[in-house]
Amino acid sequence: MRLTLRSPFSIFPDGLPGAGLVLLRVEAGAALVCFGSIAWMAGPDPKLLNLVLATLLVACGLSLLLGLFTSVASSLGALISLGTALSLIPVSMLRVSSAKLGAVFTGVNAVALLCLGPGAYSLDARRHGRREIIIPARSRSSSEPSR
Repeated sequence: MRLTLRSPFSIFPDGLPGAGLVLLRVEAGAALVCFGSIAWMAGPDPKLLNLVLATLLVACGLSLLLGLFTSVASSLGALISLGTALSLIPVSMLRVSSAKLGAVFTGVNAVALLCLGPGAYSLDARRHGRREIIIPARSRSSSEPSR
């Protein structure tokens, strides 16, 4: 029995669906980078947990912008965003209600990316994407019956 490593996504759509996935990735990635940057600049004495979460948010956002490790980045981004929205993670912003609403939308978009994949216009598609398989024509021998 031979085990093989497979890509988590079976297809990488291009064209209009691929462009839609790029828009989803850009929105979620930019929002995660913004939330992480705001958390980095929050207050003169931030807690270690907030710095770790801010660093994770920025890393996930940049990864989504590039389309690299999309499943991991969207999973972590969704967990942190939805944790912020459900008040499990403290928000250090002036308008907490708008931050939580933004976190909900970002988390939902990250879950959608997790389900749909990165699309053809991503680094994941370059790493795991479409491959052209050429099947050579089979030569017929004289012993095979013709159909």
